[in-house]
Order: sequence, then C-alpha cells, then structure tokens
Amino acid sequence: MNTHDGYVMDVAYPPHFHKEIQPVWLASLAQFLGTAAPDITRPYSCCELGCGMGINLLVAAATNPLGQFVGVDANDKALAIARAAAKSVGLTNVHFVHADFAHFAQSNNLFFDFIVSHGVWSWIAPNQQKNILQLVAKFLKPKGLFYLHYMCHPGATPMVPIQALLNDLAKQLPGTSEQKLSAALDFVCQLDLAGAFVDQPQLSDKIRALKQKPPGYLAHDFLTDHWAPQHSVDIHRLVAQAGMTFLGSANA
Repeated sequence: MNTHDGYVMDVAYPPHFHKEIQPVWLASLAQFLGTAAPDITRPYSCCELGCGMGINLLVAAATNPLGQFVGVDANDKALAIARAAAKSVGLTNVHFVHADFAHFAQSNNLFFDFIVSHGVWSWIAPNQQKNILQLVAKFLKPKGLFYLHYMCHPGATPMVPIQALLNDLAKQLPGTSEQKLSAALDFVCQLDLAGAFVDQPQLSDKIRALKQKPPGYLAHDFLTDHWAPQHSVDIHRLVAQAGMTFLGSANA
C-alpha cells in the first residue's frame, strides 16, 4: 500500500460527479442566500483541490466555456486519466497540476473566483488541511466562493470504530490498497454476522452497505491514517481564521 503523508496513493480515486462543486450551482446558491456571487456570464476562474480524475472539472469546462479551470492532485495516475479525457474531447480551458497543496501554494500565481474541495479534507493530515486554508486565503479573489466538503458529527460518528478497525486490519494484510480493504471489510462483515454489532443495528446496515461500494473508493475513504469527522463549529472557526465568512450549506 503506497501512501503520501498517510493518504492512499496506489489507487486513483474513482470519479464521482458532485453538482455542488459546479460554479453555476455555487453562484446560484449564493444569490439565493442573498449574497453577491462571482459573475459566471463573464470570464472567471475555478480551482479544485484534490480533483482526482477530474470529472467535476471536465463537466464544468465543457459546459462553461467562459470559465478557466485548474485541478490539483498529488496522484499522478488520476491526473493522467483526467488529462487524457480533456484531450480526447478537445477541452482547452482546463488543466491539471500534479502537486500536493503545499507545493501548489509555492508554484501557483493564479487567483480564483471559486475554490472547491470535495472528499479530501477529512482524509488528509492536519498540516495539509492548513495548506488548503492558506491557499484559499492567498488565492481566492475578493468576494470569491470557497466550497469545502468534510465529514462531520453526528452523521459520521458511528463509523469511527469501523474505520479504525478497517485501517488497522489493512496494515497487517498483503496486497494493494484495494485488496487490503476488501479483505479487511470481509472480516468486519464476518464480525457483524457473528453478532459483534447486535446492539447497534444501524451500524450493521452501514457495514453491509459498504459491500456495495467500489473498493477503490473505500480504500481512499477508510485507509487513511487521518480519517477524522469534525464538528461543524470547529470547521467554521478554522475557516474564519483564514478570512472567510460562512454563507450556508451547499446542499440546498
């Protein structure tokens, strides 16, 4: 299992489309909340931190020719797929940067109307979280929008012991991250069938639901050493220290 600062690197994060990342969604939602939003009827820029295979930026670039899009990720395998996809459909308004957030902060000289990050914050080390906020504080334009997805209490609380068990088991097993995750999950399911979680029926349902998800996704989700749901108030406090004001949930 190859990791970078405790984060899985030997498998690309499977592509997932999230409408909440799209500039048209964010701009519209900000206006619904009574806040001026970046004007996406004129040229604008958007950066995704932790873009994986780039599906969200590829869709955004294809449907928003006025936008310029930048994707940043430390996984070169995922970025190779993203670049090939962009080339295959002739997209010239999106490009992908192979870097972790600290190195991107040093090399970047662009400013953005939108900075978004989905499915990364709760899996990376605290110093990388700090780098995200420093990037936003430095490169988000005045009145720009920052979207941050993270796991929070109480929704993610029941999975804390399961993640710890999966992660610990995987470290004792041979193979790739996907193979380790699959074997560890099989063992946890056997524990569930044996009644280990009989007093927590909702947790049993969650464990069984994991079997329906791609191993590559689960490897990224559960095999990080920094898996940590947080309280929303703590996130709001951290983000405020970077000079931003909370507007609301991106889930309308």
